[in-house]
Amino acid sequence: MLAPITKKLSYAGLIPFILLSGLVQFAESPWDFWAANSLLLYSASIASFVGALHWGTLLGPQSNQVTKNFWRDTGAWIWGVVPSLLAWAALHLSFSSGYFVIAGTLLIALLVDKQQFRHLINDAEYLADFLKMRTVLTLVAAASLIWAGIAIQQF
Repeated sequence: MLAPITKKLSYAGLIPFILLSGLVQFAESPWDFWAANSLLLYSASIASFVGALHWGTLLGPQSNQVTKNFWRDTGAWIWGVVPSLLAWAALHLSFSSGYFVIAGTLLIALLVDKQQFRHLINDAEYLADFLKMRTVLTLVAAASLIWAGIAIQQF
């Protein structure tokens, strides 16, 4: 099982997604622009964090041991930087396009995690708890980004 502090901090990380996407929709100028920019920057940092989770599970004395498991030896290291590169690219797009790219990145990262974290986490109960939390976090974050992306296209 995940530690309670892990769950509390993880779910608290949804507050900016929900709050800022609401401000994008309902705030008056200039607060709507501030919220739009803040949401894009925050979501890019979260996408980078999600990719780095793969590195976090591998870092340590065992990281230089070859296991003949592609994901553990190579794939997770490569994948760990992909979400941050996609998020960086999204920062150079319009707000709505950037939101959609990062929402897609978070959803793809969830699919990758569901397939590949079994190579990195051996405890089945812990893995199930982690993936359940990741699913909720991803769906709320992606929905917030999509909602804001749709809202901002109307302006």
